[in-house]
Amino acid sequence: MTALGEFIKHQIEQQERHEQSLRIKFLSKLPENTFQAIYDEFIHDEFSCGVTYNGIYYSDWDIYLASHERDSDAEVLL
Repeated sequence: MTALGEFIKHQIEQQERHEQSLRIKFLSKLPENTFQAIYDEFIHDEFSCGVTYNGIYYSDWDIYLASHERDSDAEVLL
């Protein structure tokens, strides 16, 4: 890959990480009942890879990491 290609790839990955951190931060700041509704919708669909809330897609990792951030005493299951 060329230097320009590597630079573009790096910029895209950096943007994706930034957007994911914003989604996680948003989910972790939601009221408990709203987050629980999102979490329940995700858990009840065994084939789901995420949930759409207010037109924004939250992946399974977004939900998992936000859940852990909300309850930092929980054991990490990685």
